[in-house]
Amino acid sequence: MNKKAFKEPKIPSELAEVKDAPGLIEGAREEEGEIFRRQFTGVFLSRIDGSHVSFQQAVFQNCKFLGCCFDRASFTDVKFINCDFSNSSMNDIYFKSCAFENCKALGTDFYGSNIRHVSIENSNFRDAGMDAVRMSYVKAYHTDFTEASMSKCNITNVDWKDDCFKNVSFFKTWLRNIDFTECDITGIVISDAKDELREVIVNLEQAIALAKRLGIVIKELEK
Repeated sequence: MNKKAFKEPKIPSELAEVKDAPGLIEGAREEEGEIFRRQFTGVFLSRIDGSHVSFQQAVFQNCKFLGCCFDRASFTDVKFINCDFSNSSMNDIYFKSCAFENCKALGTDFYGSNIRHVSIENSNFRDAGMDAVRMSYVKAYHTDFTEASMSKCNITNVDWKDDCFKNVSFFKTWLRNIDFTECDITGIVISDAKDELREVIVNLEQAIALAKRLGIVIKELEK
């Protein structure tokens, strides 16, 4: 990934503090409007419908979105710090120039979302549904994606380090030029044809494990 081309969130130093988050989000949803330059701190939202809402230049810190729906919403220049999105629906969302720091998205559904210029650090995305996601310029460091589903995705220009992809489904997702050398890819799910592995970048240990799945016998290892 060309790190110089990566676009960090651009957020003003001063943001308006949100006092009634449910009312603000529901009002914006009814008008399919936008929420602009706002600070959300310590907000707890349960089963809130924020679908089709546009969030721009905002910060969410120490917030919980449990069982909420943000389908077809958009987030541009937004930071999420110590937030929890577990079991929420975030289908067909547009993320651009966003950052997730120390966040939880256990079982969160991101189906069909467009994720561009996004960083994810020290977060937990176990069992997340990320099928059919379009992902470009995504940095993910020290993040757990165990048993997440990333089938039929379009993934380009990513930088992944010290991430866990154990038992992740990459079924029919082309992993060309993706560098997994510093990640755990034990037990990843791929198709019988194994076309997903063409031009993937792995270390020697990973290559040996994948070779066995391809039915290749390495004589030096049999001695």
